[in-house]
Amino acid sequence: MASKTKMSLGTINTILNTAPLILQGATRLVRLIKERNKIENMEENIPVTMDGFAKEIEHIHDRIDAGNESDLEQIKLIEELARQNELLASSLKKTGQRLALITGILCLTLIMVLVLIFMILFV
Repeated sequence: MASKTKMSLGTINTILNTAPLILQGATRLVRLIKERNKIENMEENIPVTMDGFAKEIEHIHDRIDAGNESDLEQIKLIEELARQNELLASSLKKTGQRLALITGILCLTLIMVLVLIFMILFV
């Protein structure tokens, strides 16, 4: 059975502080993808006139712009997730350092207690 790891308050605070930004980015990304899919699923008409060609070119530019906007939103979301990941890694490192310090102090305390017990019993 996998053991559960406890998160520090700093780690939880980091997650809660960055979650709204990530949620906003994900929401915008989903909206852009839905809009792009609607545009791509529209019935394709083959233009016959110059106006038709101009409209088709404009339509293609709109699709490219929507794709670029979607790409930017994906990049922003990835950057925010990377920032959150960095903060979590930093928090985890600090927790590990604190745990190592506490373990060292406990080992020294245990040695001192054993020395005192030895002195009391055998001196």
